[in-house]
Amino acid sequence: MAVVTLYMSDRDSNQTFTDKKLADNYDKMLELAENVSLWIEKSIDGLSEEQVESIGMLIAENKEVLAKAIKGKPEILLQEEQIEADEKVTKISA
Repeated sequence: MAVVTLYMSDRDSNQTFTDKKLADNYDKMLELAENVSLWIEKSIDGLSEEQVESIGMLIAENKEVLAKAIKGKPEILLQEEQIEADEKVTKISA
């Protein structure tokens, strides 16, 4: 029987990883999402807690794409959205 080292997320005890770098990156993403959520909550009135958390996770999960858009390529946001939409659809060939 082989021994496998598992790394647990500090911020999400339900998540385990076999790679320390993946676990660290996941924790960093959750930390970013939390901080963005707090920032949005302070900055915009009228959003529910669920909406604020969803926006925070969206930004944290897509930070690289958002960074490219901010640096002068806003069209990338629509391209990435289209790619994700295509991946979610199961294509049936005739």
